[in-house]
Amino acid sequence: MKNKVMVLTKVIFKNSFQNMETAKSTNESKNKKSKSMIILYIFAFIYLAGIIGVFSNGLIKELIAINQEEMFLGLILLAIAIFVLIQTIFSAINLLYYSKDNEYILPLPIKPSEIVAAKTNVLLITEYSIVAILGLIPLTIYGILTSASILYYISMLIVLIAFPIIPVLISSLLVLIVMSFAKFTKNRNRFQLIATLFILVVVFALSFTMNDSTTTPEQMAQMVIKANGLVEMLRGAFPTLGMAIDGLTNVSLENQILNLFLLVVTTTVIYIIYIAVGQKLYLKGAVGNLYSGKKNKKKLDEAKAFKKSTLFKTYVGKEFKILIRNPIFLMQCVLPAILFPILIIVLTFAGMKGEQNGVEMDITSMVTNKTSIYLGVGILCAIQFFLMFIYISATAISRDGQNAVFMKYIPVPLMKQIDYKVFPNIVMTTFMNILTIVMVEYLLKLPIIYLLLITIAGIMMGVLQSYISIIVDLKKPKLEWSSEYAVVKQNMNLIWPVILGLLNITVMIILTVVVSGFINSYIFICIIAVVYLFLTMLVRNYIEKNTIKLFEKIY
Repeated sequence: MKNKVMVLTKVIFKNSFQNMETAKSTNESKNKKSKSMIILYIFAFIYLAGIIGVFSNGLIKELIAINQEEMFLGLILLAIAIFVLIQTIFSAINLLYYSKDNEYILPLPIKPSEIVAAKTNVLLITEYSIVAILGLIPLTIYGILTSASILYYISMLIVLIAFPIIPVLISSLLVLIVMSFAKFTKNRNRFQLIATLFILVVVFALSFTMNDSTTTPEQMAQMVIKANGLVEMLRGAFPTLGMAIDGLTNVSLENQILNLFLLVVTTTVIYIIYIAVGQKLYLKGAVGNLYSGKKNKKKLDEAKAFKKSTLFKTYVGKEFKILIRNPIFLMQCVLPAILFPILIIVLTFAGMKGEQNGVEMDITSMVTNKTSIYLGVGILCAIQFFLMFIYISATAISRDGQNAVFMKYIPVPLMKQIDYKVFPNIVMTTFMNILTIVMVEYLLKLPIIYLLLITIAGIMMGVLQSYISIIVDLKKPKLEWSSEYAVVKQNMNLIWPVILGLLNITVMIILTVVVSGFINSYIFICIIAVVYLFLTMLVRNYIEKNTIKLFEKIY
């Protein structure tokens, strides 16, 4: 069984990235461009790692100053658990059930448990690439700043390998259970979307329940006084989190080894149980997904089909329909941006507006200057953080696949088509701006004019990001893909909205620190809005002048 699982894991993993390999050209000039892109990706990774490193360095030093440095370990591990838990939902439902390789794998003499194990291994490999950034860098910096011994770094590697497995298994198990009902549905796409949303609700409910703290002010005071006492608040927030923390921090060598052993054994036992459940449930969902449902052939309503409409309405409507009618595109390009604000709202209300011993914590009282330049820029940084996960423009060309070549032949100017393709991203960024502003206004009660200026600046920021993202997709489109899942999960272009977003946040923070002493906050927000507008005009002018060159990759 082990050999079959390993071979199947390699096949599925290679199949997932075969388009990247086949896309390599033998042309020398294109190979040079490919090498330059690799170098660019390396620099992007270094920049992203640098941002995380700087943030980790500052936070660890602050915690060391109050003798609570172990709290950092708990925060990082909990962040990894929550991120992997949510991220795996989108990956698992597509890889386990909506991957085209199922049509070839299911008829083979392979046990369901072996298929589940192999596909889960691929999920784990994918998540490890994220853990390498979110976990390896911060925990390494922690070891350096706390002068940890070599044993810490060995333990760190064991924890980073073992700890993310259970979040992956929990999400995958929920997918297996829900998708076992696939055979009862008549609409695969609608069921996929409803199933994903249902699993997300369950995961959020579990996260909220595990993080529901009933710590009293007296207990909190005792934890602050006690060395590394605050970390006690997080131990029960997630299964095996306490073991992982103790495996990294215990002074006693015996206790440290024991906790690492318990972490590995617990993870192994849960993995075995997961495979046993997968053996029973997987075929129900996989076969049901392939063969269930009736295809309803609707009669063509000629009056509606050939109804006269404007070019803008028709083209933009087509873009929205591609997003809405395809659950994978909807879940991967739109939902993540909506989920992060919802998660933050839930955590904010749970942690800061909850009642503890009859004392309600009022957030508005924490903000003394409601027109502070730091507060305004902080809100813009929060908006930018949410916008980093909107991938509509970043996949606008790739979503069309090989059909993108028709853009060159239809009687519509290419620049106008780009505007139409960017429009859904602008709508989504505007929605996220308004959602964030409404949340801020409810919590902080800021002046309306100040919020209006921030909203305008945020909208300009979203428009600029929309046009830059489509340039990235035009320069390196992913037109050959075997499934819609590959457009997002196997598309390296999606790293650029995150990189550009973090760069924008960094620049805003630096400028704020520089000018905060001698400029009015209202004027500064207006300047930011004007700068975004000016940059958008420059970017759009660049696209208009280089349209033919930008469309060279589409053929």
